[in-house]
Amino acid sequence: MQSPETQTTNFESTAPLSKDTTSDIKHESKTEPMTQVQADSVLTREQLPNKGFRIALTLVTSVILLSVAAIYFGIIHP
Repeated sequence: MQSPETQTTNFESTAPLSKDTTSDIKHESKTEPMTQVQADSVLTREQLPNKGFRIALTLVTSVILLSVAAIYFGIIHP
């Protein structure tokens, strides 16, 4: 009996390879007109808060979540 290190496994298959079916996919680009409701719900850059506020809000939220996780796991003992 051979040791597990010297045993080789043969993964050959006798099944025929299938033909490439990716060329059969038809890419149809149907553009539908945008309705007024869809047009009104699109946010533009001018409607977003300024960049500094977004970064500050993200940092404050991250610090709060990390603090809660640290207290939960016992890293910080209040």
